[in-house]
Amino acid sequence: DDVFCKLSFLTEHQFLRATCCLGTSQRVLYIRIYLIPTDFPVAQKSLRHRSEAVLKEGHRHLQALLPSIVQDQRSWNADELPSISQPRNYFLPRDIDNRTMAEIYNDLPSLVSSTSTVGQEIRGLRSTLYEYQRQSVAVMIEKELSNQPVQDPLYIPISNVHGERFYFQPSTLTAAREGPAVARCKGGILCEELGTGKTVMILGLILATVDQLSQPEESLLDYRPVMSPLAYRTFPADECHNARRRAGMHKSSTLDVTGVPSLVEILLHRIRTWGDKVDVRSHEEQLEASNLWQLLQANTPFYHHYPVKSPMRALGTSRTRDRVSEYPRVMHLTTATLVVVPVNLLGQWDREILKHCHSTLRYLIIRQTTQIPSAKALASDYDCLLSSGFRRESVKNKVVQLHKLKPCTCAPFPGSRVPNCCCPGDPAVSPLFQIRWKRLVIDEGHTSGNTAATLNYFVRELSIERKWIVTGTPTSNILGLSLGRKQDDDVENDFAIDSTYSLPTPATTDCSTSDSSSISDGGAENIARVWGTYDYVNLRKLGTMISDFLAVPQFHSDLKLFGSHVSVPLCDRRGPRVGAVKVLSQVMEMVMIRHRIEDIEEEVVLPPMRHTPIYMNLDAYAVKSYNAMQASIAINAIDSQREGQDYMFHPRNAKNLQVAMDNLSQGMFWSASDILFNVDQIRHEAPKFMARATEAEVSNDDMALLEQALAHAEAAAKDPLWRAMQQHEDIPFRVTGIDAAVLEAWTRGKLKDRSRVHDFMHANRLCELRALVRSRPLMNLDRLVEEGKALDLNERARCEKRSAHVHDVTNAAQMKKMVSEVKDELEVMKEKDKVYQTEDVPETDIDDFVRRKLGHPATPSPSKLLGSSPLSRTYIGPSLSTKLNFIISEVLKHSEKEKFLIFSNSPLTLAHIAETLSLIETKYLRYTTDVSPPLREQCVMTFESSDTFRVFLMELKLGARGLNLTSASRVIFCEPVWHPDVEAQAIKRAHRIGQTKPITVKTLVIRHTAEEAMVSRRHLLKGSGKVPRMTTDVGMRHFMENPRFLAVPTEPERFPSSLQISLLTHAEPQVQNFTSTHTSEDSATPSALNLNVINTYQPDGTADRALKRPRTVRFAD
Repeated sequence: DDVFCKLSFLTEHQFLRATCCLGTSQRVLYIRIYLIPTDFPVAQKSLRHRSEAVLKEGHRHLQALLPSIVQDQRSWNADELPSISQPRNYFLPRDIDNRTMAEIYNDLPSLVSSTSTVGQEIRGLRSTLYEYQRQSVAVMIEKELSNQPVQDPLYIPISNVHGERFYFQPSTLTAAREGPAVARCKGGILCEELGTGKTVMILGLILATVDQLSQPEESLLDYRPVMSPLAYRTFPADECHNARRRAGMHKSSTLDVTGVPSLVEILLHRIRTWGDKVDVRSHEEQLEASNLWQLLQANTPFYHHYPVKSPMRALGTSRTRDRVSEYPRVMHLTTATLVVVPVNLLGQWDREILKHCHSTLRYLIIRQTTQIPSAKALASDYDCLLSSGFRRESVKNKVVQLHKLKPCTCAPFPGSRVPNCCCPGDPAVSPLFQIRWKRLVIDEGHTSGNTAATLNYFVRELSIERKWIVTGTPTSNILGLSLGRKQDDDVENDFAIDSTYSLPTPATTDCSTSDSSSISDGGAENIARVWGTYDYVNLRKLGTMISDFLAVPQFHSDLKLFGSHVSVPLCDRRGPRVGAVKVLSQVMEMVMIRHRIEDIEEEVVLPPMRHTPIYMNLDAYAVKSYNAMQASIAINAIDSQREGQDYMFHPRNAKNLQVAMDNLSQGMFWSASDILFNVDQIRHEAPKFMARATEAEVSNDDMALLEQALAHAEAAAKDPLWRAMQQHEDIPFRVTGIDAAVLEAWTRGKLKDRSRVHDFMHANRLCELRALVRSRPLMNLDRLVEEGKALDLNERARCEKRSAHVHDVTNAAQMKKMVSEVKDELEVMKEKDKVYQTEDVPETDIDDFVRRKLGHPATPSPSKLLGSSPLSRTYIGPSLSTKLNFIISEVLKHSEKEKFLIFSNSPLTLAHIAETLSLIETKYLRYTTDVSPPLREQCVMTFESSDTFRVFLMELKLGARGLNLTSASRVIFCEPVWHPDVEAQAIKRAHRIGQTKPITVKTLVIRHTAEEAMVSRRHLLKGSGKVPRMTTDVGMRHFMENPRFLAVPTEPERFPSSLQISLLTHAEPQVQNFTSTHTSEDSATPSALNLNVINTYQPDGTADRALKRPRTVRFAD
């Protein structure tokens, strides 16, 4: 009865027609279903008049009936099946498509243009594109220029019982006889793999269409002819006459329409309005010689944009109900492309243009302090404008004011009728709003998926013909790390979890704070994967890119269409509806341009990349700090009984929990606390904690955990050396062979206590002590002691004056030194370039020659008098950070031949590494938030062009995207990276086209901590299509909510002599002596580090002069 009721409703409201008959046995009723196509001529009128309630009810009935329809000829003819077990063909496919969004993206085909081709050479482009790059450029040109409609991606092809094809819309469950066509989008998303040359593709697109002129914005209510100032003032053509009359200029005294335009005037007009139909660039010199170039540039084409007298558009601050004067808004047409890039990539785009393009490409870089030229100059004088954003210009958006500007009446150039316009314009309106831009390109444009982005609001106000988003990660779960993986199939196997440790599995799984989408395993292929919150967020970002930013006509006209026809069918609570995944694939294919990795690798083979986790243990003193932090977490959990807002893991404490996790992560590198991680307070209130736990009758496990927490806090609080280390943030280094008086004068706080086997000093104090002795090698002990005491007093005074910590003052000094070194190196590189061309100097001697010429100090040779210094037998041993020790080992071992990228989320970690690199005298650069954007650009250029700087310290959130750093071949992550796309982007800074060396990536992981749990959990989530926030992931929360304490290792009585670095001589890498390699099977403990640095000073007075070989400048090719 239920089926017949549904059929009755659907038939009554013309969703379908049905006939029935009995089968051959007269016991089975067969019902034939005829879907009524929405484009069926007879029914079109009545179909349009169905109410929303009828459509909703009809959709519900169709959703129940259509999956049950059997489609085969025997059933259609009412022939009963011989066996009920015979497989049936259903009208709607029943195959379950459990692909994630990332898998759908990876399955997209490589696109090939059917109408446009790009040759081997593009005029103005110095570089030769690969075949796949030319294909991508050709597809982009086709999308921009073709006016042919495309098939509606919301429909999928399906055949009826007779094999005839028709088109089915899964979201509405309606059909059409003909595939609906929709307007093509003039733009899209260039999302080629990371490191495959997307920048040069955009440059190729710009140059291949460099002379194409933008066209007026289409309008059904307004006729907008293209004019030039000369034609508007003087030509008697009807369109010019009507434009003058409409603007009220037909009676102006500045008009000169009596004479017939000369041939030169006609050419001046046609050349500017015909765009690429006239080849002007090859005749620029002749035009300049004939004095026509100035007239040609001044004759900027434009059209008139009048206020539209129709209902207000929903978006945009330029729409207003205020009455305005009926003056037209002059919109200049241009051949220029507007490129918006992150501020840290401006310098790189500048270098890429110089590298790949000839000087014929006219471009302007708009920085924060750049004064933007007038609208006419922007439209006529440039082919490309680079900007880091529109924050300054976004406030100058009073576009309505442009309709109040009176038309130009400036006098013409002498001897010509071309107006010499000097109109000042309106200072309240940015010149960017007065141009009809040919193209907008957003590099790293995944941010355009954020509806609240300032860029999105600004772009809505600009008049743009074509829009492109350039990104290797369109959404957060679509990664572009595949290129180069084919040559190293065992990379993922290297990330096997240490066999001595496994992540515990929670007894219960609470997904309320995480993501509800399921992770399919091998035995769940017949269960539909439910798209959860995380998937929906990524769909929303993609929908914003398509509907709002790119303004794809079909989706821009109805901003809810993507959600209702793409997102909702995919995110059904029972799994994606039939055809919903296919629809998403078609939508992505319509806007995305990419090549499959196998097609790229037919042309491009990157060097192999090997990614290895390095498991290590904490030093004894770092373990005490770690356990102290874990003690606070454990006591909080037990004391709050894991409920209420007092509990750290309560949803309202998300920010505090993140801070706690960041502190734990910092502690696994090195961390100090001026409040001693609250161990004194814990020790004082220990009886209260025990009493409350006893009163609450906590479990035996919790009671044991509380006792452990109190014991570890007690142990740390009673250790005087550990307490002394907390007074300063710097990492202590073990030191031997130093005089007791010198140690006491030069060591901070209570670290100078001599009651231990090893002495400790901080890196910056060791650097200052070394610099003093090198400058005055015969200084006696008494004088050294006095200098140390004076330094300590001065340091304290500076800290009090600035109200800052000692570490902040030290960090400022480091930054000042780095800025000076970068400026000196840039000056050296510029001078070297001149010397290469003008001087006859051997290549091996050119570095010293240039530095002497500029008066820059060369690397000092060790003085023979250093052997007489009281500190000649002072040696530096390993630090108390095992991660830092490993980094020192790697840098000393490989920095002579390879450069390093070292990533960390923590600026403090990078500052610790910077101090140590200064200690071992290895040049480095920093790319962190405390470095100004202009200096960051200089650092990138210096690192890529100079062999002097061997290490680049990069804050992960800044340096992970967009930069080209192929001079580096070794990458170190100071801690595991939770989000795969961030890690992928960071690795691709070095592993990209242009790289010639194998890439070695190492991630430092502390055993039996959240870091190892993170690696384990990430491996489990691989392929699931979702990566929730770390603090909301079920597995990670379970680990963090149940803290574990680390066993405190026994500090070695002494460390081997091979760990010693001489304080006074240069630490040169000795590659052959390094045997320490800590892989996932090795244990990196403090005693495992081998630094093997040879003392280059010889007691007999001879010194090894080959301390640093002169290095020639290698510019990026």
